[in-house]
Amino acid sequence: MKILYIDPVFGISGDMMISALIDAGLPFNELDALLKKIPISIPSMAPVKKKQGIVEGTYLSIGDNDIHLSIDDMEALIKGLDVEEKIKQDVHAMLQIILEAESKVHGVSKDRVHLHELSHIDTLIDLLCVAKGIHYFGIDKVYCGPIPLGRGTIKTAHGIIPNPPPATLEILSGYNVVFLEDSLELTTPTGATIVKHYVEDKKQVPPFTIEKIGYGLGTYKTDKPDMVRIFIGESDEPFFEEVVWLIEADLDDMEMEYIGAIADKIRKEGALDVLYFPVYMKKGRIGIRLSVTATANNFPHLSEVIFSETTTFGIRLRKELRKILKREEKIVETSYGPVSIKNGYDRQGKLIKTHIEFEDVKKISDERNIPYRILLDFLKLELGSKQ
Repeated sequence: MKILYIDPVFGISGDMMISALIDAGLPFNELDALLKKIPISIPSMAPVKKKQGIVEGTYLSIGDNDIHLSIDDMEALIKGLDVEEKIKQDVHAMLQIILEAESKVHGVSKDRVHLHELSHIDTLIDLLCVAKGIHYFGIDKVYCGPIPLGRGTIKTAHGIIPNPPPATLEILSGYNVVFLEDSLELTTPTGATIVKHYVEDKKQVPPFTIEKIGYGLGTYKTDKPDMVRIFIGESDEPFFEEVVWLIEADLDDMEMEYIGAIADKIRKEGALDVLYFPVYMKKGRIGIRLSVTATANNFPHLSEVIFSETTTFGIRLRKELRKILKREEKIVETSYGPVSIKNGYDRQGKLIKTHIEFEDVKKISDERNIPYRILLDFLKLELGSKQ
């Protein structure tokens, strides 16, 4: 199992996390190529090697800009990007974490949230680049040490606010934190969001073999090193287990033609799986059971979606253990053009199954007037011979 351990020596921010990933071996040209796909002006960026005390690390220099985006703007840009679907899903989920925290802190509905500083394009850059880095290294599980927070107050574009910012505290609820005697914003909302999304297991990191180390540097000048340190390595812990939530609701009083659309929306909101099937309810009525599998971080949001989109007055929640194969998503060239596939590997790293993306099969079949099954069988045969 490939592990990423985050050691937030003096806090964590989005740009420091990107810097640490670059320092650990993430090629900057991978990020540069990704950001160039965004159809708006992007500030200049360059990784710079610097020293803090006796430690050398990477600092990400980002040019000045005044581009601000709404959540809807960011979502639209992400949706249109030609990148791996997992990266899109991760960024979307992180934006939802920010939106929910800001909504709760300010006491307004999510559609009325104004992100203030977090509307800056740097937020989108941070989330995209970190998601790309996690995907690049093939990380299966992320752990994090206690997260440093400052004290006192900090100055923002909208006035003086408590330190740490309320949104940061809301996001980090349930995580191990440590307060330092520094009136600095040590952990930003974006840094907290990265932890919230990726660190689902709050237990101590299991034994693992260190393969790569990265130091991401910040700009604070103090007697403490302003850096976040990451370790990437392999663990022999059971592969790949995680706790998930199962959310269920039984419906017998809503228009059934909406169920499919609701299921699609819940999937887009980050559900791991969505099922619905007929059940017999009281008085012999036939209803629909909606069953949603969600990560520990996302199940509160998905619960809200179910309440808002269905007629149910109650849902059932239970924890379950999920074991999955290590997955690799990539695009391969075939005789009929590029096709997206998903490979599954066992604990020893042996390829044991390959899934071909149906939408690609459908697109090629429709364009060339080939029956779906015939094309799928041919692609399976061709790809099998290449493995």
